[in-house]
Amino acid sequence: MTQIDRNKVFPNLPGWEISKQNIQIQTYGRRFYKDQTYYEYLIEFLLVFVSPKGRRESILTEEMKERAFTLSVPENAEIYYYPSPRVALKRYIFFNRSEQDKRFPIDKKAWESHRELLEDKIDVQHSYIKNKDFILDSLQDLLYGFNAVIGKRSWFAQSLLPIAPNLIFCESMGNKNKRLDLFEDIENPKCDSEFGFTQHMFMARGGELYFLHLAQALQEDEKLKSEIEQLLKELVCSVPQIESIAQFLQSSWEEESSYFSDEDNNQVNGLNHVALSVKWIPATFIERGKKSAIELKNLLQAEIEPVEKINLLSTMIVVQVLQLFCLQSQRFQNKETNLEWLVDLTGDSTSLVRKMAVQSYSKIEEEIFTAVHFADSESYEGKLKKDGDISKLLEDASDNSTLLIRKLGKDIGLIIPPTGSHMRLAFNEELIKTFVLSIVPAGERMLLSTFLEKLYGHFNIIVGPSEAKKHFESQVDIDYSSFDINQQIFQNSLKSCGFLRDLSDATSIVENPFKE
Repeated sequence: MTQIDRNKVFPNLPGWEISKQNIQIQTYGRRFYKDQTYYEYLIEFLLVFVSPKGRRESILTEEMKERAFTLSVPENAEIYYYPSPRVALKRYIFFNRSEQDKRFPIDKKAWESHRELLEDKIDVQHSYIKNKDFILDSLQDLLYGFNAVIGKRSWFAQSLLPIAPNLIFCESMGNKNKRLDLFEDIENPKCDSEFGFTQHMFMARGGELYFLHLAQALQEDEKLKSEIEQLLKELVCSVPQIESIAQFLQSSWEEESSYFSDEDNNQVNGLNHVALSVKWIPATFIERGKKSAIELKNLLQAEIEPVEKINLLSTMIVVQVLQLFCLQSQRFQNKETNLEWLVDLTGDSTSLVRKMAVQSYSKIEEEIFTAVHFADSESYEGKLKKDGDISKLLEDASDNSTLLIRKLGKDIGLIIPPTGSHMRLAFNEELIKTFVLSIVPAGERMLLSTFLEKLYGHFNIIVGPSEAKKHFESQVDIDYSSFDINQQIFQNSLKSCGFLRDLSDATSIVENPFKE
């Protein structure tokens, strides 16, 4: 295998930029980050998708607007996208439910003023509604019910499920000192603009990388690209009533704010839109691009309730991201093989499958971390911490690669146990559903043997003896009977989830019961 060009990236940017990054970014792209939750991969990806896109400009152009709701990107240029922060809407939903010490006076005043403005716009026509506060509280409760990322974060760092374009927020990090300096001056334009919109603390580029991964894969397939774009648009626009409510809440504030003065809503350097750069991914990601695109299309085509589909989609994206880590770890070390995902479903601590699954997962972590050592050693110069110690660089690389995949894998139930030793790969019900819908097109069916073969072909997943023999053919001392047990347990799980039908004692089919 020819050694890969580590300076070759997508889009085709100057290679010098790569050598300026830390060793984890040099290996896996810019960037994956430990503090990004698995929902935020999906939210950030859809934020790029729904936003105008293009080269760096001071105002929005028609060409950039035409790239909203597309996977299209300009060629051989750094790509920018232009989301609208919608700070007022986010504050309306999250502010009074956030922790007290993170509610600054300026935002408390703005939240109260926003509600007062809304009261003037509401016409109560039902006698059983005693006051307008009830309506405002109900609207807040309705939108808050779609929360995706809350935790102990400040209100401006929280997120909603992306069931409507107006509910997909970019990052807006509030600096405590700057917010306190504004006191209660809501007439100050900085009331809504004094946030860090480009910091990438929680919206940490993982979703941007996934967007580039798809854009790269679909460059030469306009038909598949158009199909996926339409399906994604239908998903994020699937609840138009919620979109209308969100638009009403945000526009009510904008109409009264002195800051929003651009009639054409084309501001870029102002608050109407902010400019964010998508950066780059390793060119080798193209190896998995077509598989990722087909899996995405299959899942999106299934006629499922929107919130459930969003949950499955967030799981699928994490699975694909973990696949990219495994692929890149091997290619960066100039290895032709791919890392197997050996899944243990036996529940038997003495089984050979359990033992091999633990070894297999340990190898995955080892290879993903080892790859960072193949970064150009000259690039360490100027990045070493005090005393010339490289250990901190490697620690950061581990946090944002090996420990990141462990965290994401445990979050979706792919890696068990949640705590403790003997980590290995496993399936829960949501993962089984995700894999079936990703591989079997809506309304179609295939033999179980074909499904297991495709599961191995797409994800290098090993469940039964056939795939185990194919993958470990050089190891003659393996007893494959425990893989028969593993496969039978998987069949039972498929059946309990409604995806497997036995035609005879020897023949079973896996079917996607959802309509297209």
